[in-house]
Amino acid sequence: MTTLNYDEMSLDELRRYVLNYREDLNAFYAYIERSKATGRMITIDTNDQEWEDKLTHQIEKVTSSKSDQD
Repeated sequence: MTTLNYDEMSLDELRRYVLNYREDLNAFYAYIERSKATGRMITIDTNDQEWEDKLTHQIEKVTSSKSDQD
């Protein structure tokens, strides 16, 4: 059996792999950790009264960085 090195995959490649091999939990956890580290994954705390403003700010940040890449 071939051992995959998730670190060698780009985040988009890892995402595609996870979608195709949903039973590979190690790949899923690697994808989640890398997504968090790169700011691609947005989390919210609904107990925070300002969660909506923070979420809006994060979405604007992500979408503006994507448009800068295009």
